[in-house]
Amino acid sequence: MQDFEFYLPTRIIFGREALKRFPKEIIPLGRRILLIYGQGSIKKIGLYERLILTFKELNLQWEEFGGIKSNPTLKQVKEAIQLTRFFNPDYLLAVGGGSVIDAAKGVACGYYYEGELWDLYERKDTPKQALPLVVISTIAGSGSEANDISVIANEEKGFKLSLRSPLLYPKLSFIDPRLSFTVPKEYIAYGVIDAFSHLFEYFIFRGHKEPSITEDLLVFLMKNILKWGLIAFEEPENYAARSQLHWASLLALSPLTRAGLGSYRFFLHSLEHPLSGSYPLAHGLGLAILIRAFLKLYGAHDWVKKFYQRVFEIAPGPHLAKRGLKTYESILYKFGLPKTLREVGILEGALESLVEKAWEIIYIWKADKNFKKTDLEIIYKTAIEG
Repeated sequence: MQDFEFYLPTRIIFGREALKRFPKEIIPLGRRILLIYGQGSIKKIGLYERLILTFKELNLQWEEFGGIKSNPTLKQVKEAIQLTRFFNPDYLLAVGGGSVIDAAKGVACGYYYEGELWDLYERKDTPKQALPLVVISTIAGSGSEANDISVIANEEKGFKLSLRSPLLYPKLSFIDPRLSFTVPKEYIAYGVIDAFSHLFEYFIFRGHKEPSITEDLLVFLMKNILKWGLIAFEEPENYAARSQLHWASLLALSPLTRAGLGSYRFFLHSLEHPLSGSYPLAHGLGLAILIRAFLKLYGAHDWVKKFYQRVFEIAPGPHLAKRGLKTYESILYKFGLPKTLREVGILEGALESLVEKAWEIIYIWKADKNFKKTDLEIIYKTAIEG
């Protein structure tokens, strides 16, 4: 394994009893809370009322910023920062899925940052300070409840970028898998593919290719995310499936799964960020289609063949690439996901713009020596046409 540093400061309280511990655990953190949430799901499941009652019982002061979009925007994050500076909370409480948590991370460091917030995402500068963040996670997939990454969209540019800093690790994350029981089935599927894609990209695009415990962990988690994800999709209130899926998704983008891999590139994420940054498209859905396009184009690559053999357990031999692609397509079918961008309304006319936006992301990520514009064009074209 390559030399590495491992750091995971987030304290995780997981299970059916997780929220019962919430009142006791937050008291030492301060008395002023900024609550950040999405577009109303926490009110439908009664979680919002439960939190407000807790705040009142503990005599806490709070403000709230709701309505975070599925692909949180720079504009929204800036608006939340203005409220945060006016209220001056002791910490932020993000309640929801990855989009809400990612937005809250942007607020946490933007609260102190005097420059243009987007500069942090374009990696022109780094945050020096951030507000503490507490999370109540309601959707499995992104792993944002226990990592140091924030992803937001710049609507003017039409793409998303990620910011990574150890300051962005949540201090405390509460996970009760039952909170995800009412998540619409399509969002279960999107979350499964999102978590799966993190592991897939580590596996394929890592610098250190030698066999290792981390590689074995990637394989193990990919198998389990697909296994338990399909059960959760078919049986939304299956607690065993929900809990296994949520834990595996959290681990998928934690420091654990990149330890010893050396350098790596999230190449398919760089292609997806212009999709969900420009169109009303779920991140996981865009990744599902891009993974298929990549597998169709590069099925004969040694590392794709190894993926097929280790993760899908396909026997080596003739037509391995074709058999592997067919297996992946069967997964998309089981989750009710399309195979092409054409099916979600993104056509050939978008190709040039998508390539330019993705290339800008790759340049910002300093991956322009690893890929060519023609690579982007052929994958997008295949994703559109099938």
